[in-house]
Amino acid sequence: MTKYKLDKQVQERLDVVNELNIKIEEMSPVEARQIPWTAGEEDEIPDVGCVVEIGADGPFGPIPMYHYLPKNAAYDDVLPSIVYFHGGGWVVGSRNGHDILCRHLANTSGCRVFSVGYRLSPDFKFPVPLEDSYAATKFISDNSKELFVDPKKIIVAGDSAGGNIAAVLAIMAREDSSLNIIYQILLYPVIDGSKKYNSWKENSEGYILSSNLMNWFYELYLTSEEERNDWRVSPILADNLSDLPPCYMVTILSDILRDEGRDYVSKLKEAGNDVEHIEYENAVHGFISWPLNIKITKKAIEDISKSIKKIIS
Repeated sequence: MTKYKLDKQVQERLDVVNELNIKIEEMSPVEARQIPWTAGEEDEIPDVGCVVEIGADGPFGPIPMYHYLPKNAAYDDVLPSIVYFHGGGWVVGSRNGHDILCRHLANTSGCRVFSVGYRLSPDFKFPVPLEDSYAATKFISDNSKELFVDPKKIIVAGDSAGGNIAAVLAIMAREDSSLNIIYQILLYPVIDGSKKYNSWKENSEGYILSSNLMNWFYELYLTSEEERNDWRVSPILADNLSDLPPCYMVTILSDILRDEGRDYVSKLKEAGNDVEHIEYENAVHGFISWPLNIKITKKAIEDISKSIKKIIS
């Protein structure tokens, strides 16, 4: 058992993970990518209108994306869009691992969802994954007519390292008048590379994302320790956090990233931004991309969609 009172289904799944005791940080990146990080065969797979693979032009070559159409939408309906960046420490994770999440998000929000297959480290270190993600978002905006996207209603979203990317893009887009991001959805994001927070000590192991694993991700993503102080790695260090899109922030009590997420909420509010902050006391890192038969996962996605509907209405 753990020191936190977790949801019963979450605890059962966590127990299995901890019993396996797989040390990802002792593997090569190639080996680590073979681990089933997210959903499993027991998934309920929601039907959607369609899923189309498209490619965006990027500075380092084509960027693959899955384009999800909500179930009850016509293909030529002009809709708001969610650009989603998967988690995995910039090293592992994939569009396929977040397929269930993106399907349910499209259906429950009524938005088109674009799941971005940005390049991974260490083959492509910082800032390549970020630049891929920015280029993909720009591509969607610039080609809104062909993609039947409302260019005035673009949302960025992501979990963990993907939440880091979404947070940074929200800041970058403020200086780009051609890119209109109206909402940022940050799900237990990486916000500060300093490791100074108490949650790094309190939750250093036993809750999916350990401190050793997070340090391994940083080592593979960054070229030097100094890059931790770059605001594009640690968005909380940005000189100006004002005039950003409204934020939906999810933190988790048992997560090592909890306190940096809380701190970012405070900084965003101090800068005059609207923030809705949800902290789960009974979940663990990574739960948003678990199977939909995990009730807390399904409801969390539906709660995100409710917040989106308020923004786009």
